[in-house]
Amino acid sequence: MKVHEIMNRSVTTCHPDEPISVIINKFKLFKISGMPVAEKKRPVGMITYHDIYNFLPPPEEICKEAPETLKKKFATPVREIMTREVISCSPATPVDEAARLMVEHRINRLPVVDRDRIVGIVTRWDIIKALAEA
Repeated sequence: MKVHEIMNRSVTTCHPDEPISVIINKFKLFKISGMPVAEKKRPVGMITYHDIYNFLPPPEEICKEAPETLKKKFATPVREIMTREVISCSPATPVDEAARLMVEHRINRLPVVDRDRIVGIVTRWDIIKALAEA
C-alpha cells in the first residue's frame, strides 16, 4: 500500500508570517494539532500545538502575564517557533516506510510532497485506519 492511497489531499497550511493567534484558530477550526508551514505550496516548516505550548508561558503563569506581553506573544510570526526541518514523503512512499519515518523522528504527521509541492498529508491515525481496514 502506498501513501497516495491513504493520504488526505485537503491540507491545511499556514504562511510563515502568520501570527500564532491565527494558527491556534486554524487548529481549532479544522480540528487539527499540527500543519505544514508553506510558501507557494513549498514546505518550509511544521507547526504543532507542542511548539506553541513550549513557546507560551505555562497555563498557571499565563494569567499572571501583562496583557501587552501576551498580545505580543500571540502576534509572533509562526516562522519564529516552527520546526524548520521538514520530514516528508512522496505519494509513492510505501505506508510502512511512512510509519517508520514517523516513529524514527517522533512525529505524528508527514506532508506528502511531489515536485517540491505539498499534495497531501498523512498522519499516524491515517496509517492505523488503513491497517485496520486491510
